Amino acid sequence: METVIDFVQGDFNKIQARLQNGLSISDLREELSNWDSITIPPDDAYENVHFYKYDDESGYALEFELWIDNHRSDLTLFCEAIIDENNNILAFTIENLHVL
Repeated sequence: METVIDFVQGDFNKIQARLQNGLSISDLREELSNWDSITIPPDDAYENVHFYKYDDESGYALEFELWIDNHRSDLTLFCEAIIDENNNILAFTIENLHVL
């Protein structure tokens, strides 16, 4: 997931373009300051992305637990993907970053 890589690399310019709902880079930095290093998860970790399809079939809400120091953490990235009738992604946004 490209967005996870952006967090690992600290690419806040790319992340900024995807923020929604009043979420700011300073909000993210504050939350991330409470954690050690975000690391790239193993490939099979992406099998644990929680998808919630919208009733109107316009897209999905997604939750993914980030990995800290090579271990799955409670720090969860909440995103939204809006799709077209062919399941092409029209928009992808970061809605929140929080501890579950």
